[in-house]
Parts: sequence; structure tokens; C-alpha cells
Amino acid sequence: MTDRIKRRGLLWILPVLLAMTVALMEKAAYRQAQTSGNYMGNLYFVIGNSSSEQKLFCYTDERENVQYLFLPSYAEADDVRISFVGADQVVFADEKSEVPFTNGESIGALAYHEKYRMYFCNRKGERMAEQCMVIMHSANLPAAFLETDSGSMEMLDADKSYEEKGRIVLFDAAGKVVCADRLNRISGRGNSTWAHPKKSYGIRLKNRTDLFGMGSADNWILLSNVEDPAYIRNKITYDMAVAAGMEGSPESQYIDLYINNTYHGMYQLCEKVEIDEQRVPIADLEGENKRLNGELDKCGRFETEEKKGVALVTEPDDLTGGYLLERDVPEKYWEEISGFVSGNLGDLYTIKEPAHASEVQVDYISAFINDMEKALLAEDGINPDTGMHYTEYIDLHSFVQKYILEELTKNNGAGATSSFFYKPQEAISTKLFAGPVWDYDKAYASLTGINESSRDLCYLMLRDTNSTTLFWRLYAHSDFREAVSDCYEDFFSDYMQEAAEEKVDEYAQEILSSIAMDQIRWKEEGSAPLDYPYELERIKTFLLERKQFLDEVWTGQGELRTVTFVSETGEERYVSVAAGETLERLPGSEPGKVSGDQMFDGWFTEDGEVFDCTVPIFEDIIVYGKSHGV
Repeated sequence: MTDRIKRRGLLWILPVLLAMTVALMEKAAYRQAQTSGNYMGNLYFVIGNSSSEQKLFCYTDERENVQYLFLPSYAEADDVRISFVGADQVVFADEKSEVPFTNGESIGALAYHEKYRMYFCNRKGERMAEQCMVIMHSANLPAAFLETDSGSMEMLDADKSYEEKGRIVLFDAAGKVVCADRLNRISGRGNSTWAHPKKSYGIRLKNRTDLFGMGSADNWILLSNVEDPAYIRNKITYDMAVAAGMEGSPESQYIDLYINNTYHGMYQLCEKVEIDEQRVPIADLEGENKRLNGELDKCGRFETEEKKGVALVTEPDDLTGGYLLERDVPEKYWEEISGFVSGNLGDLYTIKEPAHASEVQVDYISAFINDMEKALLAEDGINPDTGMHYTEYIDLHSFVQKYILEELTKNNGAGATSSFFYKPQEAISTKLFAGPVWDYDKAYASLTGINESSRDLCYLMLRDTNSTTLFWRLYAHSDFREAVSDCYEDFFSDYMQEAAEEKVDEYAQEILSSIAMDQIRWKEEGSAPLDYPYELERIKTFLLERKQFLDEVWTGQGELRTVTFVSETGEERYVSVAAGETLERLPGSEPGKVSGDQMFDGWFTEDGEVFDCTVPIFEDIIVYGKSHGV
């Protein structure tokens, strides 16, 4: 009986002690805020109730000295409560009135997009500090609240290879929890985009989850779209590939991202390009390597000029698949664990999966690629050593779709990097497949120069250096060209029209409110204000002009003439236009541009005549680049 009474006494006194402790802490924080004058550091806002609440801190625009509260779409001001320390009231004042708030009170009386003077007042009503504040509200988009275990993004944003754990809560646009899970990994990603303050990230959930109907998986990508002023180039293309039925094409969803309780911008939540039953559904050779050999990072490495990988003790029974390859540029290739240089075209391929490929596995897949290339190089398309036609090495339809998509978008990096291929086990298929698609922020006339041209074919060779000739070799075969014409007419031509007339505006309407928030959050990314209608019009105009040209040469009777551009290092690039037309723009540097100690003079025919955008092209010609020392 005595023990029961003691337990009851403890149960009664514990809440009292807890309340007293909290009260003492609040008083201490109150005194500290008044002493330091740091009222903003203790100000935050709360969405929801005690069972499901999210804390939001303001974002400070240092240039304008304005605080911004960015609310997710599902959180109306009535649902948001203010929390502060060190003051008895916070007063929001505009030109017409003043609205006082006590701690924990709803801010429903405040308007969106209004610039308020916010005052921290003591119990006498005296103003102790002030700050400008604007409340902005998203619309239509889900929201993701990501927290790092460290509570900071400093290490993650400083080092792309650094990984950290954390937690994520994902809400749909109506405020319903879609996912609440631990994150086994948060890390940076991207190449040229990594140099920007607004970075892309990869996350790995603890548990596989189906996010917004994209299929159950644990690996997901948060794309910043930082190099696309329209924010929609990746989305248009991924959705086009999905609609075309291209295997493994990433589905995606725009979201408002909050990191450590502060708005981080509008992102595109995407499926990752990887071997997985919900992504690229082929055999997991990396998993088999790990099962047989244990910790693969502890295996020895081998590396030559032609190939690299790891030394495995035990090989899987079936080495024929699955392989996920990426055609890559040297600076990225040498960062990867496994890869090879193709023997005929000299292309660099990183082996994304299995990432830890053994020498036997590297030899198998590289020999397969070399045999395929040898067939492509043959005039009749038949490998003289094996007697196999190039269509026996590749899945023709997937390569046709890949080529059309990259060509119609004029994607700058397609022939150099972010260009994926995969090969299943031979029991499933003996062929190499092109895809999945990835990375289109530099497409649709996003870049100046030949990328803007709508009336030419570039065969995935828009990059100044390191572009593949693979698709130029494919296009040399009449059966490939015929398949391109048929596939384009069956699907892509109509889709381009629909994209220009409907989808561009649909995407824009969905994200307009979040673009306004993102532009303020990442004002440091650009010096000039965004002219968003202009950016959308650029994409629409390009799609319609591009469609007109491709209709002429792929579904009409238009004839092509090719200009071969030979650089001073001997590298060749090919550009084709309709017979009798001029090139809208030339590849490479503009005449007069200085690079190092050389000035580019321009392009010249074999007879020494200047070749530029005024020369009509009636026959295939070769031109040569020339420079002189400065």
C-alpha cells in the first residue's frame, strides 16, 4: 500500500517538476533575449497541432534586410501560430493598422505578400527591436521537411562526397502525410550545378516507399533545376519519355523543400536512374558481387588506360547482366570505380552498376560494346568478325527513341555525359538498350550558340569536346533512319505540338507561386529579375520551330546536306541542314575568341574560303577550324 502511494505521488509530481523546468527555461531564454537583443533568433512559426506540427524559421534576405516566412501550400495563415521569446508582444504594422500578437497566437489576421514592420514590445508596449517581414504562400505543391542529424547543411554543401543521416516528412498539397521516415543517407549531387549555391541532393529512405505513385523505392533525387530559368525543361522531357513508353524513364513531382525548418526552395523530386524492380528492372549484379564477396569497398582495384574496376575473389555464375552504363566525359570517368574505353569509337563508359565490377565483368561488357561498334562502322552494318548485324547487338527501338528525344530537345550534354545504356542478362535479352533519359536543363535553346538552332541535326554532338559519334554512325544506316522517321511520326511530332500549346503552360501554372518564393530564397543565383513569360515563350517557340524542321526532314521529302567540322586537333563534328539552307549558327567558338594564347580565326573550306552562316549548303562539305597565336 505504501509503495502504491509513493508511486502515485511520483506520478503526480513529475508533471509539476517538468512544468517548473520548462517555465525556468522560458524565463532564462526571455532574459537572454532581452540581454542580447536577439529577438529574431528566437522567433519561429508553428504549423499544425501537437500530434503533427512543423516548426518554421524565417529566411533572411541579407540584401534587403527583410525576413520572409514561406508557407507550404496546405498551411493557411489561420493554421500558423507565432512563437517568440524575450518580448510580451509582437506587433505587425502596415500603412493602415497595427496587429498585436501574443505568444502562440494564430497569424490569420496577416495578409500574404504584404511588407510589415514587425516590432518586439515589452509589457509596457515599448518597442525593443524591429524588423521587416513578408509572408508568402505556396500553392498546388506538396512539401518535404528534411532534417539533418547535425542540424546543419554546412558539411553537405561543402563536400559532394560527404554523407549524413536525417529524417524526412513529406506532405501532399492538402497536408496529408505521404511519408515519414528516417534517411539513411543525404548527399550532394550534380556536376556543373554543384558550383551553384542552390544544390541538388540525393536521399535514401530507411524504408522503400511509393511517393506520389512513382513506385516503391528507397533512393530519390532532389533536383534544384538551378541552371534552367524556366524550371520545366527536365519535367517536360521526363514526362515525354514516360508517355513514349521509354523503359526506366524517371517520373517526378515538384515540391517545396524545407531543410532544418527553413525554406530551401522549389525542387523536383525524381526517381533515380538505377537498377531496381521499379526503375531499370534487370538483374542486380552489384548485389550478387556483394553477396559473394562481402564488403566491396575493401576489395583491391585495378586500373589501366583501357579499363578499371575491382579484384573479386568469387565471380557470379552469370556475368551477362545486368549492366547500367553511362557514356561520360574524362573528368567524371576518372572519379568512378569501374569503367572502360571502347576500342573503336574511343568512348568512355562508366559502369554505374555493378559499381564494383570485376575485371572479367569489365572485359565482358567492353567486348560487347566493341563488337557493336565494329558492326556500326561497317558500311553494311555487319561485324566482319562475328557476322552479326548491328541490330543484333542493340534494341533498335530504344536507340531510335533515345536519338529522337535528344535531337528534338537539342540537349547539349547528351552525347557526352548523362547518357545511359543498360544490358540485361542474356536469358532475358542479348541486346543493349538505350536509356533511361536524364538531365535536360540545358536543352530547348537554353544555351546560346548552335544549341539555339532549330533547323539542323547535330547527332548528339553539341558539346565542343568529348562528344560521341555513336549516333552519327547509327544515322548512316538507312534502316535506322527509316525507324527514326516512323517513330517520330507515330508519337513525338504530335507530342511536341501538345507540349508547346498546352503542357508548358500547365507546368508553369502549377509552380508559379513556388517560383516566386524560390526566386527570393535564391536571389544570389541571378543578378537580373526573372522574366518568366519570356522564358516560357522561348521553349514554346523552339518546340514549334523544331517540329516544323523535323517534320520536313523526317516525315516529309526534305533532303539533308552535312557539314563536317574538323577541329585543329582532328576531332570531327557533324551538322546537317535542309539542302540549300544556311546554318543558323556554327558550332564551337565565335571567330575572334581568345582561348589561352590562341585566337580562333573561324572555319574554312579546303580551298581556304571562309565558311559562315551566309553560305547555303547544296552538297556535303568539310570545313576546318583555324587559329593563330596572340
